[in-house]
Amino acid sequence: MMRSETLDITITGQAGDLWFVLSGPFTQEQVPTVREKILTLIDDGSRSFVVDMEGVTFIDPGVPQLFLQLLNTVKGKNGTFKLVFNNDCVSRAFHPYRHLFSIFPDAELLRRGGLVYLLLKQRRFLLRKTGIRLSRPVAFFLLIVLCGWFLSLAFIIHLQNRHIREQQHELQELTEWETRSRLEIDNLRSRLQPLEQLGILRDTVRGP
Repeated sequence: MMRSETLDITITGQAGDLWFVLSGPFTQEQVPTVREKILTLIDDGSRSFVVDMEGVTFIDPGVPQLFLQLLNTVKGKNGTFKLVFNNDCVSRAFHPYRHLFSIFPDAELLRRGGLVYLLLKQRRFLLRKTGIRLSRPVAFFLLIVLCGWFLSLAFIIHLQNRHIREQQHELQELTEWETRSRLEIDNLRSRLQPLEQLGILRDTVRGP
């Protein structure tokens, strides 16, 4: 099937990431161009890439292999490589490799990232493995419960750390007191030693 349209590539920088926004048909003929652009940026020192393919209208089955190669290259440089798409054609092409990529359904969710993305990813995993479906209210409730649990755990850890610091402070004070007491005892012994040698201390201690 011939595609007369060309693949539009827009490159922008956002919050430290290089965004590749692709739109139009992504055929095998465009693979060398995309590869060359990204590899050139990697050689120039770029390490954080986002490829937005939500606007892609057609994708050749071999295109995911390009991104697997780029993913390995970027990871080898301690970088990050994320994909953004939620349309049918790209989702079908990348379905066998979804567990290898960090895939976000839209740019806004990627910018938020963090716990929300992890929960949504875990929800999709549960749907595939168990068939259990979570409604939005239930998922929101679970999110609140998890946040409350994390906050409670953080508060308990804070209390334990404060208690440990207080015990360490008490131990330090006791150690200093013991050191001072030993010095005073040694000082008193040195003062009493001449009296003991003269026998005065013995007579005084024994008394009448």
